[in-house]
Amino acid sequence: MNTAFATLLVAAALLSACGNQDAGPQPAAPGLQQRADAVTGRVTALDGDFEGAGLAGARVLFPVGADAKAMTAVIAARLVERGSLRWNTRIAEALPELRRLMLPAYRNVTLEDLLAHRAGLPAFTTEEEFGRFLAVLPEAVPAGALPTTDAGRRLFFARWLVRQPPAADSTGFRYSNAGYALATTMMERATGLSYRAMFEQELARPLAIAGTWREADARGPASPQAWLDAIMPAGRFATTASTYAGWLRWHLRALQGDQTPLPSSYVERLRGLAPGGYALGWTGALVQGRPVLRHARGGAEASLAETQSDAVVDTDGGSASFALSLAGQREGGVRASAVLDRLMAGLNGLNGLNGDEPTTKPLFAQLRCRLSRCSFVMRLRRIAWVQALLR
Repeated sequence: MNTAFATLLVAAALLSACGNQDAGPQPAAPGLQQRADAVTGRVTALDGDFEGAGLAGARVLFPVGADAKAMTAVIAARLVERGSLRWNTRIAEALPELRRLMLPAYRNVTLEDLLAHRAGLPAFTTEEEFGRFLAVLPEAVPAGALPTTDAGRRLFFARWLVRQPPAADSTGFRYSNAGYALATTMMERATGLSYRAMFEQELARPLAIAGTWREADARGPASPQAWLDAIMPAGRFATTASTYAGWLRWHLRALQGDQTPLPSSYVERLRGLAPGGYALGWTGALVQGRPVLRHARGGAEASLAETQSDAVVDTDGGSASFALSLAGQREGGVRASAVLDRLMAGLNGLNGLNGDEPTTKPLFAQLRCRLSRCSFVMRLRRIAWVQALLR
């Protein structure tokens, strides 16, 4: 038996050793649990390595919600790689008509600042903030100045936004839906395309992100819902649990070093994200000492920006866990981030979400399972005859 074949057999043994007798989390998502309004799951980098239960297997559409900020950031990164924009493109460079309007605090704000929530802009996570903006609309109605398209509404909003005083803590991180709306307007100007067209061209097709868009509100240019949709355009996109798992799988493969449709500048920023940091729709965090990426950031996404999806991704590309929710907090539903917290607590110390059994494992079994997640072994599992050997 030559050395190479022996190595493959050892890898197969390591992989099979982490099978059904292991009480801990397994690659094929044993921790899925159906709720009345939510579903959870786990993903690895392997094709098809995701199992659904209940809602997950019924092709139910879930609103992506605030987590679509990472999708918006992927679009921006693709435009940067193509040369349509730069990470350091300032607001007034992309939208010169705002130069005379904006307050001095925003003159040096860049595209990357907006996507990192470091522009000092109002958060726009509460109904009070949104209402303050809506109050200016009646002044424009008599003159017939209200736009009738999403892109036009975003530009109107941008003109108002850059005249608003910056947040008190503008020197550091401040979560802002308004900042992403402004970044979207810069992207639309650079390409001449609407956000939805860019989403389809730069994200949905390359990454096979299938889904549906809720139709825009048609009750007139002053409709609050139409303006909310313009400020948070990705909030109108919904997809299935299996498609969302595919979105996370691209991240796992990219973080392992594989070539993927994800832009390299996007991946590198995520790979270097320190715990507590934020970049391009993701927060750096630690889970039992291992570095991960997560969407939610400790209650920052309130009211208007409810989290209808949330995910935790190992920065080494080992696995990802996620939760999707049909109902928002205002509707009496459970936020996806709360569901995911329960899932992670179960995976880290209990068998499943209910906590019925501890996941104590022999030390050697833990070692085998840790080895089975290494990049080399994960790649071996994609080879057809190795998969046959494991059976």
